Amino acid sequence: MTNQEEIREALAELEHEQWVKWSQSIVEVETLSPDRLARWEKLWIPYANLTEEQKDQDRVWADKSIELLHSQGVVIRIKDFLNSQSPESDFYYHIEPLIIKEDSNGKVKEGDVSSLS
Repeated sequence: MTNQEEIREALAELEHEQWVKWSQSIVEVETLSPDRLARWEKLWIPYANLTEEQKDQDRVWADKSIELLHSQGVVIRIKDFLNSQSPESDFYYHIEPLIIKEDSNGKVKEGDVSSLS
């Protein structure tokens, strides 16, 4: 999987998580039809367990996020680094987003989300 595909999938997964939280909050305050509630409940599962067709719906929103960031001159790449604090094993790879943005003078700035406001 390429870097861009990894980013797209990570954003799609985040979109799914957001939708699950949103839809569950709607159910707490509104009465839905039994059919709609049944459809939604079937989708309250981890992104990895969705069908490809269901994942495609989240990928549409991931693509919109990527397009918005690109339109603002932001490029995102995934940077792997070794982290030895995993309880499951001695070593594992953690994916950390790294953002590269050009400022108004054309100077490239690199950092994480919090450092590039």
